[in-house]
This record gives sequence, structure tokens and C-alpha cells, in this order.
Amino acid sequence: MKFRLRLPNSSQPVTFDVEETTPWIAFLHGVESRSGIVKERLRILSGYPPRVVDAADADLVGTLFRQGDTLIVQEGEATVVRGLTRGRYVPPAHDKWHFIRRICPSDNSCLFHAAAYVLREKSRTDGPKLREECAAVVLANPDYFNELLLERPNSEYVQWIRQPTSWGGAIELIILSFLAQTEIIALDLESARMERFGQDMEYTVRAFVVYTGRHYDAIAMNPMYNSPRENEDQVLFNVRDEGVIARAERFVLEEAERMKH
Repeated sequence: MKFRLRLPNSSQPVTFDVEETTPWIAFLHGVESRSGIVKERLRILSGYPPRVVDAADADLVGTLFRQGDTLIVQEGEATVVRGLTRGRYVPPAHDKWHFIRRICPSDNSCLFHAAAYVLREKSRTDGPKLREECAAVVLANPDYFNELLLERPNSEYVQWIRQPTSWGGAIELIILSFLAQTEIIALDLESARMERFGQDMEYTVRAFVVYTGRHYDAIAMNPMYNSPRENEDQVLFNVRDEGVIARAERFVLEEAERMKH
């Protein structure tokens, strides 16, 4: 679908081309890169008379607009959340809660299953959808997700990542962090090495995944030790709560020991 964007710093409309299946959150990232206005300040108006578009992150562009629509881009006030200006607020983790590993299917999409669990309210079904959203946000932001970062041309990468047999790794964690506006920490169960994605982006929340070199799982906190009650899991954590990182690292060391026996 092609749109015309009227940007506040340009007298001429800018053509913006995205797929109908692009989610609203990915669309906003694309407008952000073209307008220079951070997503939290973006106001998109459409129709006549123009009205502000009120959409959920997962809404598809094809359900919101028609081919050739002219969209007005404005800069508004950033949302302020508990003194922070980017993203959501999550209270510090409870001192007496326990980390727990949530096993994900081993079907070449384990990273997306793990990410869906920690980023999509403990979803056990959104892995394939999250894979598609990664493709859409990469396609909508070719300047950011360029050949240097993706290690292949943008369009070639999009075709590759859409294949259900394509494994996810560090590049996909960068994309998932960008897509969800969440810092993601990946902990290696074999070496206890920690990799952080999105830590310099001023996100207000973080999530954790673990991997063995061939497989990813989610980890969460629960009020009960080894509890099967996933509905009680806490999957997002405040980035200012540095203590939770040390607790996650201890859990990974303990989990690694259990795996040896």
C-alpha cells in the first residue's frame, strides 16, 4: 500500500510504501524514521475532516487506511509515565519471588515463542505472528535495518525470516527489542554469558530469555518456586531494577547445574 505523508518539516508530501499486513506499531516506527519525530510524540491524522488515528499496536495497516490515503503527521506531547518519558512503567520485582524457566517448542521458531511469552503477555500462540511482525518492521525501516546490520539485503532478509524454518538469533533479538520497545537480556545456560539488546535506547522495561546455543526458552518470576501457574508469572521488569539481573544470573547458574544431572 502506498500513502502520502504530509510531514511538518516538508512542504511536499512524502511517499510511504508498506504492506497491508504491517502492524500499526511497525508502521509508526517507519514514520518515525522518515519524520524524525519519536514514536511517543507522533500524531497521525487521516480522513476528512482529518482525525487522529487511534489504533492498537497489533492493528494492521490494511484495516485502518486505503491505498493512496494522505496522512498528516504531527508532533504532539510525549506520554509521561511515572516520571519517565519513553514507554511503560513496571514496579520493581518482589524480593521473595522466584525465577522459573518456561519451556518453548523446539520447532525452529523457539526464539519467537520465547519472545511471545515475555513480550506478549505470556502468549503461547503468538510466535508465528511475532516472526511476521519482525519482517514487517524491517521492511518499514530500511535505513535502520540495513545490509550491514542484517548481514544481507533488506528485502532478502525479509523473505528469509518469514520462512518458519529460519532460526532466530542475535539479529532477531535486536529487531524484537526495537519492535517491542523493550530491553531484552539473553542469558547463555552453558556459559552464563549475558547479552543485552536495546540497553542504549532508553526503554523503561526489560525481559529475559535463556538459550543453550541451539534453543531458546523464556524465563519469568513467580511467587511460588517451580510453580506451574503461568498466569501468575511476571515477565516484564523495570530497567532501573538492577538487582533483578543478578537474580537472573544466579538462576541461570543454578539451572545449568540442574541440566548436568
